[in-house]
Amino acid sequence: MNYTTASSYRSGRNITLADWNDAIASTYLVNTISLCFGLLIGICGNFLVILIYSHYVNKNHKGQGRFFILPLAYVDLMGLTITISLNLIRNTRHVLFPGNFTCKLLLFGSYVVGCTSLFLLTCIAFQRYRKICRPFSRQMTKQHLRSLLLLCLAVGMLLNIPSLFYYGTTTTVHPLSTNLTGTVCQKVVPGTTLGLRLYQGVGAVVSTINVGCIAYLYLMIAKTIFRKGRLKTLYKNRVPEQQSSTLTSNTMEFEENTKSATGNPRKKKDSIRRLSVMFMILSISAILSYIPSWVLIAIETNNSEFWNEMSPWIFQVCLILRRMYIFNHLSNPFIYGIFDFEFRGHVRRLFCPNQK
Repeated sequence: MNYTTASSYRSGRNITLADWNDAIASTYLVNTISLCFGLLIGICGNFLVILIYSHYVNKNHKGQGRFFILPLAYVDLMGLTITISLNLIRNTRHVLFPGNFTCKLLLFGSYVVGCTSLFLLTCIAFQRYRKICRPFSRQMTKQHLRSLLLLCLAVGMLLNIPSLFYYGTTTTVHPLSTNLTGTVCQKVVPGTTLGLRLYQGVGAVVSTINVGCIAYLYLMIAKTIFRKGRLKTLYKNRVPEQQSSTLTSNTMEFEENTKSATGNPRKKKDSIRRLSVMFMILSISAILSYIPSWVLIAIETNNSEFWNEMSPWIFQVCLILRRMYIFNHLSNPFIYGIFDFEFRGHVRRLFCPNQK
């Protein structure tokens, strides 16, 4: 992504590298402010998730239903720190980027956390599928889940090793003064390079497979929940309420639930549905946040002048869409707050200890 010829240039005469950098930074001001705001919200939100789930919620629930929430929060926290740091440096020091190592490290880290996050969402979907659609089959233990977590991280790192070779710092020349050169963090090879194309193609295929698996698994989950809800309704119309409750308790015992819901099939069923819907919404939010970035990456890869052929307002909109993947790392705490009543209760007690 190269914005060095954005529409902020005045003249190439008597301009310094700092002037050039300031001119570019001014075009990013709106995006810079929004990134700082997102960083503040995201760090606070994910830190709160880590605090609440590690000290309260997970201690009350020894099952595997919420196992991936903490790792996902850590990945989101790292993702926010790395990706927003990279983009803030690009915004404020676009032609004064501080070093090739910094560029490679931040880019590699941003790709790894994005890839790992998507893999984790696939693992969560598979776990929910086993719990809800195959409740009486052999379930994954915590050791299996820990192994999956390490596998997600390892595959995410291995898949993105090529980025260390295709991205880094390179020099760029001022469009109005050939004597003025700056240092930018971007691709160091042409977009038509075979290796880069293969790397991007593999990334696109892996992402598509992940999205397809997530969509299929949650479709099966939704169908199962809907079918069991209908079966319960039909059964209650034919047998006494006590027998119906026993059936529901046996067939819907996929996962642990809050202590207050123990022994109450209706509350247990509602909690199971909420947890499943929560992870479903979380996955949909992540996919929707990545789609604009994927589309713009494909466009800019095939059109090197894409960012130089638009008006300032269109540029700002496209820049926000290009970096929409950041929303995936800061939205999850809000989703937990909406669907996980116990998490929301602990947050309320943390900030309003005197409130009953």
